[in-house]
Amino acid sequence: YLNEADNTDRFQKDFQDVDYVKIPSVIREVTTPRVLVMEFVESFKLTDIAKIEKLGLDRKLLAKQVADSFLRQIIETAYFHADPHSGNLCMNEEGQLVFYDFGLMDELKPNVRKGFRTFCTALFAGGPKISDIDLARNAKDLVRGVEQAGVLSKDADRLAVEKLARFFMRTFKDKQLGKKGANIKETLGTDLQTLTENNSFRFPSTFTFIFRAFASVEGIGKELDPDFDIGKFAQPFVEAFTDSQSYASPSEKNFAIFRKATGLNVGDIETAVTQPRKVQYIEETLREMESGKLKIRVRSLENEKALERLSLRQSVMENIVISSLLFNVAGLTGKALFR
Repeated sequence: YLNEADNTDRFQKDFQDVDYVKIPSVIREVTTPRVLVMEFVESFKLTDIAKIEKLGLDRKLLAKQVADSFLRQIIETAYFHADPHSGNLCMNEEGQLVFYDFGLMDELKPNVRKGFRTFCTALFAGGPKISDIDLARNAKDLVRGVEQAGVLSKDADRLAVEKLARFFMRTFKDKQLGKKGANIKETLGTDLQTLTENNSFRFPSTFTFIFRAFASVEGIGKELDPDFDIGKFAQPFVEAFTDSQSYASPSEKNFAIFRKATGLNVGDIETAVTQPRKVQYIEETLREMESGKLKIRVRSLENEKALERLSLRQSVMENIVISSLLFNVAGLTGKALFR
């Protein structure tokens, strides 16, 4: 219980400046390894819709606060309640969310925390109406975040992963706009099969608790507001979190303001400066193609898969032949011994 008391104090400190969240205080004087004594905070379940409406509380606002409290744990503090079901996440009559039971908590490791933030920043950057060019650039950052978090294996097909990232991001943006996304099998096809068969994604154990907590929050949110969509709540939350981050220098902060106002970033300015060299490079490449000096190498995933199957069959045949030879030798040796 002392560990749970420490968890409670830490969680309370993380939300000390959030007025819509109430964390019961631990009474340390009478808390022991076998007894946990806490402040009594009267509350009721968030699924008690009748009482919420009787008190005149805004259900949509409550749903947003549930989402914001979860996002704060995952993105900002990286220390989260791993079991926020309707018995552990309640509310009082003042309209505050009340958390209980801090025995099951988890914390994102530094690399997972950094990668998850990079992932979220890339996913929500540019808003729902982002251009295809900016989305493709952000997709590279998203993949980098997945790598930082240790989810992507080192031998994964980078091009296929980036293609999957672009599809995922475009589908997510379309959903924010109320549009229907494309079919994943028709769009990705062989790339998706290759990533699946090669086990390119390996989720750390921490993600099990994140998915579990997410499912609980999603269920509570839907009870409060049938239109609940944590993705829509995450957009302004992540943007505000990104804007609030400290900058290495005043020039970096000024450039961030300039980028938000104009939509330009470092890559755009670099493109304008290096454009003449790129044009020259393209011209030289075309001349090499015309003269036959340039050889183009293409990749066929279908042929690669066929070669993999052929290699597997060859290995099986070799094992069968070797096994047959061993059996024959054993038989001949046995006959010679019993003569």
